[in-house]
Amino acid sequence: MNQEPTQAFVAILVVPDPLAQASLRHLLQQSLPEWVCHYVADAKIARQLLKTETVTLLLTQWLQPEDSGDLLLDFCCRHSPATVRVLLSDKNTDPLLLATNHAAQILLSSPVSDQQFIQLFLRVQQLYSGNFTAHSRYQLGQIYSLPVQQNHYQTLLQLLDDANSSTHALATAIAREAPLAAKLVQIANSAYLGFSRQTVDLAEVVVRLGRSLIKAVAFAVQLHSQYEGKIRPDLHQQLLHESFELAGMASQLAKTQQGGASLADKAFLAGLLQVLGPLVLLSAMPLQLQRLTEEDMFQEGIPDHCLISAYLLLLWGFDQDICDAVMYRLSLNEVAEPGLLQTILHLSSYVLMFRRQQQDESLPTPCWHALAQFKLTDTFCRLQQQVTEPEL
Repeated sequence: MNQEPTQAFVAILVVPDPLAQASLRHLLQQSLPEWVCHYVADAKIARQLLKTETVTLLLTQWLQPEDSGDLLLDFCCRHSPATVRVLLSDKNTDPLLLATNHAAQILLSSPVSDQQFIQLFLRVQQLYSGNFTAHSRYQLGQIYSLPVQQNHYQTLLQLLDDANSSTHALATAIAREAPLAAKLVQIANSAYLGFSRQTVDLAEVVVRLGRSLIKAVAFAVQLHSQYEGKIRPDLHQQLLHESFELAGMASQLAKTQQGGASLADKAFLAGLLQVLGPLVLLSAMPLQLQRLTEEDMFQEGIPDHCLISAYLLLLWGFDQDICDAVMYRLSLNEVAEPGLLQTILHLSSYVLMFRRQQQDESLPTPCWHALAQFKLTDTFCRLQQQVTEPEL
């Protein structure tokens, strides 16, 4: 746990419209009185504040072309990297998003509900008071070209979040996205779900998988599509395959525990979306040099790619236990009392690493304390004894 001294949460909100400013001021004073908020109308004032104060959150609209919100976020990235950067826009189209330099870490499409604003501020509080050190937040904040949510998936995601939307409506929306439909059909027919009969009916696929799992797969498919051409094709395909393999194994293991369908869904989602960090890191390297390592330059004891994945998932509003499982999946010894979801993802990751072990390649030692929650095989227990017994 991050034990740094508690500091005030400071936000800059660049909103030119006086009425919108007044509405936000009232909302945040009533709901989050612990925040110190500056309400400004232009980027110039925001820049001055960024130079003189330690700012937790910067939220800006697009503003004018000559001094756009995108330019302000770029300035913030260079001068105050630890500040969480949010872009609010009513023009959240794919061409526009792709034209930006992605200095924004979060994109919000207008209109934004009061609840969405409150949740955003609470997530940033979690980020600052949780397991990320000041150094790692600073390093993570310097990363450009973070993945963004593509506009044409919003209708589907809204349907998935609406408990009253019909199976037929969901199947129709999925059918419009061929890569997503193909992946969902593949998962619905995979061995880990245990159905004896194959299906290509998207309505049946929706029933088999459920909304939370479909949402996770939709999220993953659109993220992978944003990195096409930026990562070596064979390496990208390997990451895609391994993330789905890990998700399936973690979900299967979760089903053997006393957590029900909710635990299995969370395990699948964590296994699937832990690939965020690798995608971000590899895309920043020249194609011929791309290689995933376990370096822990951002925060000691935790691989950089795990840290990036957890950071993004927390910012995007995923549950804390999912973020923690992703963050520590390869370094669970850093956690004093590992939870069940963390242990499931850790064990699944270790098994897959063991399967793919190359000759003379050393494997990290698993967290035996966490794995004691399971009834392990005799072979695995003998391995534990060999590792833990002192040499004579």
